[in-house]
Amino acid sequence: MSFPLIPRGRNALKAFTLIELLTVIAIIGILASITLSVSKGVRTRALQSRAKAELAVISQALEAYKRQYGDYPQTGAKTDAKPDSLPALGNITDAYSQAALFNALMGKLGPKLTPLNGKTFIDLSRFTLERTELPDPANTAAVDNGLLDPWGRRYLYVYKNSGSPADWKSDSYVLFSAGPDGIVKNSDPASTGIVDYADADNLDNIYANR
Repeated sequence: MSFPLIPRGRNALKAFTLIELLTVIAIIGILASITLSVSKGVRTRALQSRAKAELAVISQALEAYKRQYGDYPQTGAKTDAKPDSLPALGNITDAYSQAALFNALMGKLGPKLTPLNGKTFIDLSRFTLERTELPDPANTAAVDNGLLDPWGRRYLYVYKNSGSPADWKSDSYVLFSAGPDGIVKNSDPASTGIVDYADADNLDNIYANR
C-alpha cells in the first residue's frame, strides 16, 4: 500500500500555532480599541463644536432681544404666562427656565415673562427642538418646549433666577450645555449667576459667554 507524500521544505503548508492565533487576535483587538477611541474622540469634538456654534446663535438672539425690550428674559420672574405643565422654579435644570428662554425668543414673553405677541428672534430650523409644538402665532400662549443640545438635552439658561435682582451677581445671563455627561452643579448659577467652572460636575460644560 502506498501513501501520498507529505510536502516538505519552503513550499510546505504550515498551520498557525495556538500562540500565533492568540497573538493575532490580541493585535486585532488592540487596533480595534484604538480605532474606536479615536472615532469617539472625533465625534465628541464635533458635537462640542456644534454646541458652541448653536450657543453663539442663541447669544446673538438674546442680544437682539435685549435691544428690543431693554433686558434679557428673567427666568426668575413669576407670571401667569408660565404653562401649567411646567414645574415650580427650583434650580437651573428645571424645565421652567429653559421653556422661558424658548418662548421669549419666540416673541411670546417679555423680560419679566409677561405675555407678548412679538417677533421671533431665532431661526428654529437651525436647532433640534424637544417637541414639535410651537407657540400659536395668533396669541400669546406659551408652550413647554426647549432648544436641545447635540446630546439631546435642553440648553440651560438662567437670568435673575431668584426673582430678586439684588441677588444676581453676574453681569450677564448664564447659558450653556451640560456637555457629554449631562451633569451640572445645580446650586451654582441658579440664584446668583456665579458659576464654579472648576467644579468636577461642570468641567465638560460648554458655556456661551465664558
